[in-house]
Amino acid sequence: MAGSQGRADGRHWVMGNEIMGRMIKLHRVFGVFAVLVLGAYVFPAMLCSTVAMAQNVQGETQPDADPLEIFLKQYVDHAGLPGAVVGIGYGNGTLRTAASGYASVKPDTAMTVDRQFYIGSLTKMMTSVVTLQLASEKRINLSDKIGKFLPEEYKGRIANSETATIRDLLRNSSGIPDYLDGEFFFQLVGSDPQHGWRNIELLPLIADHDAYFEPGSTYAPSNSNFILLGIMIEAVEGDLIEAVFNRRIFEPAEMRNTSFGRFPRPDLLARGFDDADDDGQLEDVTDYDVGDQLADGGVMSTVEDMVKFARALFVNGVLLGPNAIERATSDTIFAGDGSYGYGFVIGNSAWGPVWGHDGIYFGYSAEFSWFPDQDTVVVFLSNGRALNDVPTVTSMLMTGIFGKPE
Repeated sequence: MAGSQGRADGRHWVMGNEIMGRMIKLHRVFGVFAVLVLGAYVFPAMLCSTVAMAQNVQGETQPDADPLEIFLKQYVDHAGLPGAVVGIGYGNGTLRTAASGYASVKPDTAMTVDRQFYIGSLTKMMTSVVTLQLASEKRINLSDKIGKFLPEEYKGRIANSETATIRDLLRNSSGIPDYLDGEFFFQLVGSDPQHGWRNIELLPLIADHDAYFEPGSTYAPSNSNFILLGIMIEAVEGDLIEAVFNRRIFEPAEMRNTSFGRFPRPDLLARGFDDADDDGQLEDVTDYDVGDQLADGGVMSTVEDMVKFARALFVNGVLLGPNAIERATSDTIFAGDGSYGYGFVIGNSAWGPVWGHDGIYFGYSAEFSWFPDQDTVVVFLSNGRALNDVPTVTSMLMTGIFGKPE
């Protein structure tokens, strides 16, 4: 699987399909969110940049290049990424950004801070927000069984759908099997790279499989939870998911460069790259649709817009009220290194609580970390995935942003 035309010969697709499936599932499902456990670890080569950034944040002038730009260039080079943008939204409303690497190759185009990227599982936060909006309007109840909203032909065919509640799906505790288990979805993508997948089209992939466990008994990430929430949202609203998100999130938060994916790809979208056939070379995979209209990972956005999302959600009360935020971040279930709330990973750092998500879309990766004690958000978007073993960007920036923990 290679090339910007979105086509694959049979030999490459068989191998690329397995690699693509494994990579997307690991990141769209698990949400590594390593900031929770890595704290202030930095590579020695980047330490000077983060220290300089801390001095800059505290008001000292920097006569040379921006330390954030220096750090990001070093990170992109070390990680083996094509390019990336990072944004830090501070409590006083200011935004600091940096870009490094390339938005496209052949021809080479330098990365700029206004570029769009697929944000992968960061979309789950938005699906959760819309779900909580509907609950606050009394149009649904979080105790409703998800089977209530399924087409008649799938009643009784989705494991746990008659017992798992909307709350269970939000917390990844439904036990409903993941449609990304196995390789069938990626075989479908390979045979029809620009299909334009809809949430409801994935029901056959979820149906007729055994449940993972009894609903509410434990945590196990499943993308199917957010696909089914997307189906519920579309059923309740009587509209397509992209129209609902436009009306309920993107327009109120003034996220002017955010939408679900579409063809033709927007000019502002950075081209996405991945080692699709495991040959050690990055290929342009932008034109593969692995979920453009799906509620578990199909949104594309910019760093600036994701900072706007954070402030509209957590600061200005545009998207949710304080009671809904409290419930979404406190009604959690244990999830390994942290906890999982309603579409948010909930954890702690040396600087206090941190809420957010990370994710991947074929050829793209993303991090979103909100620090409620500091009213500060860190957003990192890349048009690739790290080829080398590196910590998250957020975990490496915290000392630079907040100073040494007390």
